[in-house]
Amino acid sequence: MAEFGVTRTTVHRHLNTLIKADKIEKIGVTNTSQYFLKESFNKVISFKITEDLSESDIWQKEFSSIATKLKPNIEEICYYSFTEMVNNAKDHSEGSRVIIASEKKGNKLIFSISDNGVGIFKKIKDAFGLDDERESVLQLSKGKLTTDKSRHSGEGIFFTSRAVDCFEILANGIFYLRDNTQEDWFVQEKKNTSNYSTVVQFEIDTTSDRRLRNVFEKYQNPETMAFDRTHILVSLSLSNEDHFVSRSQAKRIMLGLEKFNHIILDFKGIKTVGQAFVDEVFRVFKERFPHIEIDVTNTNEDIDFMIKRGIETAKLNNESRNDNK
Repeated sequence: MAEFGVTRTTVHRHLNTLIKADKIEKIGVTNTSQYFLKESFNKVISFKITEDLSESDIWQKEFSSIATKLKPNIEEICYYSFTEMVNNAKDHSEGSRVIIASEKKGNKLIFSISDNGVGIFKKIKDAFGLDDERESVLQLSKGKLTTDKSRHSGEGIFFTSRAVDCFEILANGIFYLRDNTQEDWFVQEKKNTSNYSTVVQFEIDTTSDRRLRNVFEKYQNPETMAFDRTHILVSLSLSNEDHFVSRSQAKRIMLGLEKFNHIILDFKGIKTVGQAFVDEVFRVFKERFPHIEIDVTNTNEDIDFMIKRGIETAKLNNESRNDNK
């Protein structure tokens, strides 16, 4: 109005003409209205959580025209990650609204999906009777964890966090980050200063050659195509008071892993493990589930020694028991 010396009615008439021509889109009503170029990726939109809220419809209406200009592999990753995270907010958050923010910075696409529910880590803690919210991060990172088995497989966060370049969750005073460009995992206490209980953010470089199919194949059985492999970062089991890896930590790590046939324990950042940890993993768990293959990675000489010693001790004990029989 100030720039062109026209009335508010004239401005709205021009805006409505551009909306009908599919050049811009309007989000919100009355004084909350926002207008975006149709081809703009930068936007913030809010939806009321209802049973008929469709994550696919949101993607189609708000992002499909932009996404089709991306490389096919990037479009597929973005669609999968977006719909999985919005669906999680809808079905699990117990909130009333989901807020979606998108941004393009150079070659990076960034999505943020937030809700005003109970918080994902508290939801998992309460549902599975865990000791604290931090332990929820460990259990969530394994895959196949869901608070609604009738409608969900628990795979969405597992595969999304591995398909994108960087994946973050901030909820209930806990911040969890997985950076696939640096092969780094990170968890710390962090206050949430926003009005949302859970904030999930992921980003990906539009020039990346990563393919969603390859991410799935890395964790599935090549014969059955079933999701039966997982990769666990052992350091996620540590609390602020822990100095070495013990039997109680081993129990936290191995909880629920009977759902898999192949487990990789990643000791990155761990300097030593206790004999009790080794016994719990390589004797107690293996005796209960002998068909499950357990591999280790990023170990040092001390850890290799303790694991080898524990495995040999278990073998000698088994041989002794068999001889006594």
